[in-house]
Amino acid sequence: MPSSTSSVERLFSLMNNLCTTDRNRLSQDTLTALMMLCREGCQQLSDDQTSKIVEIFKKMKERDIAL
Repeated sequence: MPSSTSSVERLFSLMNNLCTTDRNRLSQDTLTALMMLCREGCQQLSDDQTSKIVEIFKKMKERDIAL
Protein backbone atom coordinates (compact mmCIF):
# COMPACT_ATOMS: atom_id res chain seq x y z
CA MET A 1 0.00 0.00 0.00
CA PRO A 2 1.45 3.39 -0.95
CA SER A 3 2.33 5.63 1.95
CA SER A 4 1.22 8.71 0.05
CA THR A 5 -1.55 9.62 -2.34
CA SER A 6 0.50 12.31 -4.06
CA SER A 7 1.03 10.30 -7.28
CA VAL A 8 -2.71 9.70 -7.60
CA GLU A 9 -3.41 13.35 -6.86
CA ARG A 10 -0.94 14.40 -9.58
CA LEU A 11 -2.76 12.19 -12.09
CA PHE A 12 -6.14 13.66 -11.16
CA SER A 13 -4.68 17.15 -11.44
CA LEU A 14 -3.27 16.34 -14.89
CA MET A 15 -6.61 14.88 -15.98
CA ASN A 16 -8.45 18.00 -14.77
CA ASN A 17 -6.01 20.21 -16.69
CA LEU A 18 -6.59 18.23 -19.89
CA CYS A 19 -10.34 17.69 -19.59
CA THR A 20 -11.68 21.21 -19.18
CA THR A 21 -15.11 22.64 -19.87
CA ASP A 22 -13.86 23.60 -23.34
CA ARG A 23 -12.57 20.08 -23.98
CA ASN A 24 -15.27 18.03 -22.31
CA ARG A 25 -15.88 15.66 -25.22
CA LEU A 26 -12.56 13.86 -25.14
CA SER A 27 -13.00 10.12 -25.42
CA GLN A 28 -11.48 7.87 -22.79
CA ASP A 29 -8.83 6.67 -25.29
CA THR A 30 -7.87 10.22 -26.25
CA LEU A 31 -7.69 11.36 -22.63
CA THR A 32 -5.56 8.35 -21.70
CA ALA A 33 -3.22 8.99 -24.64
CA LEU A 34 -2.84 12.67 -23.73
CA MET A 35 -2.18 11.80 -20.10
CA MET A 36 0.50 9.29 -21.11
CA LEU A 37 2.17 11.85 -23.37
CA CYS A 38 2.10 14.53 -20.68
CA ARG A 39 3.21 12.25 -17.87
CA GLU A 40 5.80 10.08 -19.61
CA GLY A 41 6.94 12.28 -22.48
CA CYS A 42 7.51 11.01 -26.00
CA GLN A 43 11.01 9.71 -25.29
CA GLN A 44 9.89 7.52 -22.36
CA LEU A 45 7.15 5.67 -24.26
CA SER A 46 7.84 2.39 -26.01
CA ASP A 47 7.41 2.14 -29.78
CA ASP A 48 4.25 0.08 -29.23
CA GLN A 49 2.73 2.71 -26.92
CA THR A 50 3.65 5.49 -29.33
CA SER A 51 2.08 3.60 -32.24
CA LYS A 52 -1.16 3.10 -30.29
CA ILE A 53 -1.34 6.80 -29.46
CA VAL A 54 -0.70 7.78 -33.09
CA GLU A 55 -3.49 5.43 -34.22
CA ILE A 56 -5.92 7.01 -31.74
CA PHE A 57 -5.23 10.46 -33.14
CA LYS A 58 -5.42 9.21 -36.75
CA LYS A 59 -8.96 7.94 -36.08
CA MET A 60 -10.14 11.33 -34.87
CA LYS A 61 -12.57 13.11 -37.17
CA GLU A 62 -11.57 16.19 -39.13
CA ARG A 63 -12.37 19.50 -37.48
CA ASP A 64 -14.16 22.32 -39.24
CA ILE A 65 -12.03 24.99 -37.63
CA ALA A 66 -8.30 25.55 -37.83
CA LEU A 67 -6.60 25.19 -34.48
